[in-house]
Amino acid sequence: MTRNTLQPNRLLAAIALTTGLTAGSLFAADTLDTSGARLLTTTAVQDEAAPELADNSSFFSLSGWEGSFALGMNGASGNNENFNARAGMEARKETDRNEATLGFAYTYATSDGTESANRFVAAARYDWLFPDSKWRVFAIGSYEYDEFQDWDHRVSLGPGVGYQAIKTDDTDLLLRAALLGTREFGGSDDKWITELNPGLDFEHKITERQTFVSSLDFYSNLDDPNNYRFVGAAAWRIEMDPEAGLFLELGIEDRYDSNPGTGFKKNDFAYFATVGWSF
Repeated sequence: MTRNTLQPNRLLAAIALTTGLTAGSLFAADTLDTSGARLLTTTAVQDEAAPELADNSSFFSLSGWEGSFALGMNGASGNNENFNARAGMEARKETDRNEATLGFAYTYATSDGTESANRFVAAARYDWLFPDSKWRVFAIGSYEYDEFQDWDHRVSLGPGVGYQAIKTDDTDLLLRAALLGTREFGGSDDKWITELNPGLDFEHKITERQTFVSSLDFYSNLDDPNNYRFVGAAAWRIEMDPEAGLFLELGIEDRYDSNPGTGFKKNDFAYFATVGWSF
């Protein structure tokens, strides 16, 4: 199969475009009256203290948004030529009726001049909250590019329901389930499928400067139960300078696909260390 390779400079352009669109959404007109959630990723962890809820009328204004940007890289030159880079951003806003999250992550690596990783993922979720209830409904959408998969681009979108099992000053546990329409463009199975997506988001404040965050997602093809995916991620975040918003994040991520395509491995495992800035 002939693959359309996405070069690093094009990926960086895509990241810049995504960042621009994210920033644009923060500056959108206040006159829009609509209502959104959290991205399960390990590139950012929410601030330890629960944010003050913003006014519904200013949901799409800049005020009230919080998030972070993280970057990590390492390399070697000499007998071995290696380069690894990882970047991610997340922005989140919550009102008394809505919660929204936008974010992306990009990983690129080479070994002796040969690409060994080239992956980009962007996602957005929008939750409708019910006052005095632990239940919520949401809409979610995601886009993935991975040069080292059977497919070129994967798109998923659909509605879901969530339940806030725990929410205290130190611990947050959200259980959720979504019904997704998913398509892997350019792969051996290039068609729309329906997936059931149960998952959870967990966050726990260990100390004033340390937070643990994790997420789990299971994707089951409703037309073929033997075709399923699993994504798990966890990170330990250490606040280096709370006043400046600087932090260190150590994380792991595991992605499993029961049917990755001929010549591709079922499991991808990654670990990383990034330095970030909260805003």
